[in-house]
Amino acid sequence: MNIAVLKTGLFPDTETLDSGIDHLLPSCNVYCYDATRDDLADDDWDRVLDEILAAERLIVL
Repeated sequence: MNIAVLKTGLFPDTETLDSGIDHLLPSCNVYCYDATRDDLADDDWDRVLDEILAAERLIVL
């Protein structure tokens, strides 16, 4: 299963969230994007949107 993870900084408990994502890695294709970065260019956002559209699940953290 393809899963896109968009990290937005909404949840302060990143250790627990990262542990949950790590649990998915052996059985799924997980693509993680950190939307809190200040240096994201238009090309980066285009890539994120392509992965979100191709994903079967989207997790927003």
